[in-house]
Amino acid sequence: MATWLTLYYTISVFIVLSSASAFLYWELKANVERANRDFLNQKVQVLKEILKITPLNRAGVEQEVREEAEISAESQSPFFLRVLDSDNRLLVETPEMARSLPVSVFPDPHASEMNQRTWRATDRVYFLLASAEASGGSPGSAHWRVQAAINISAAQALLGRYRRDIVIVLTAGLLFATLLGVLITRRGLRPIADITRATERIGAQQLRERINAGAWPNELVVLATAFDRMLDRLQEAFERLTQFSADLAHELRTPINNLMGEAQVALSRERTATEYTRLFQSALEEYGRLARMIDSMLFLAQADQARAMLVCMPLDARAELQAVSEFYQALADERGISLSCEGGGTIVADQPLLRRALSNLLSNALKYTPSGGRVTLRALSEPGTPARLSVIDSGIGIAREHLPKLGDRFFRIDPARTDSASGSGLGLAIVRSIMALHGGRVSIDSSPRHGTTVSLEFPADGSPLTGSA
Repeated sequence: MATWLTLYYTISVFIVLSSASAFLYWELKANVERANRDFLNQKVQVLKEILKITPLNRAGVEQEVREEAEISAESQSPFFLRVLDSDNRLLVETPEMARSLPVSVFPDPHASEMNQRTWRATDRVYFLLASAEASGGSPGSAHWRVQAAINISAAQALLGRYRRDIVIVLTAGLLFATLLGVLITRRGLRPIADITRATERIGAQQLRERINAGAWPNELVVLATAFDRMLDRLQEAFERLTQFSADLAHELRTPINNLMGEAQVALSRERTATEYTRLFQSALEEYGRLARMIDSMLFLAQADQARAMLVCMPLDARAELQAVSEFYQALADERGISLSCEGGGTIVADQPLLRRALSNLLSNALKYTPSGGRVTLRALSEPGTPARLSVIDSGIGIAREHLPKLGDRFFRIDPARTDSASGSGLGLAIVRSIMALHGGRVSIDSSPRHGTTVSLEFPADGSPLTGSA
């Protein structure tokens, strides 16, 4: 990444420098050439005016040519003039012009126009040549050909030096841009290197370490903050997974130890058929407990991928409550608990999952409600508001300090809830997972000896509720 950033920076600087240098060079070249052309045009026009005013005054023409030669002799760009008659016979020219500038090298003139060209005499000597036709001011007057030249070797040398300087500047600028790009890139990527080193240090035993962004660019501060938040979530998930593994091992060990103990006792001596029957019945109960626990754990493990499998449809809330209560009516009658349903409305949910959640809640309510108590299933659904299903019992209740932990896997309140041995502590965890799939939430209100109310809230418009389970 540092190499590519340096390369991009260097290429960008090179393009900018090249463009600026090329622009300045072409501007300089255009200005120099324009100045030389204008100079030639001016001199030729002056000579044409002289020929036009005094066409027979050869002395005046010769004087003008000599004066121009004297002036140009002192300049860095010598100027030459030549006048030919209509038969191309030489009338007058600047001294020594014939040796450097023969008549044949000049361009052919057009009537009343100026024709120019650049001509290289030797490797380092350049001339700008111009030809024009001149005539007298009266009809039928004579015609002449005017040839003018200016030595532009100094201008060409200047342009050559400028090109050489441009190459030097571009080369030096390219090297400087490369070095500067390396320094800037390394300094700019230093926070990323810090993040890399921090991530390399983090392992299962260092999940508490954080990057803690300092005086970094805003973009990298956001990245580091997001990474720290991700580490917070990973730490929380890892701790929960560790606790879950420990709880799972503990919960599985109990029925397995029971099965092993019963098997060892049964094998210690011969047993009657009745004793073997009781043994198998006890083992069957433990197997059922293991099967239910494994089924619950599989459901929780697949809950994150189950959202796409949801088949939500409008359901009659009262009918769903009655269907679940009828299934548990016999158990409620056996324990002497009054079971009733109230309310109504429509709820949008996956029917099998909804009934499973209600079954778990109702099973817990019946388990922890003493004989003579009551359990009520209530539905409340109004247009535009979340639909609410509640399971209300008059049981032993739960202390407030335990409420935040309800729904954690394998969490049970022992010994306060005396019948906990028959459960696995996964019922409320499954309910929370089901509500999370629906974008809903679970709320629990309870106090010791006054009962518990567990409410399921389903979104009315399909969007997840704030603080959803």
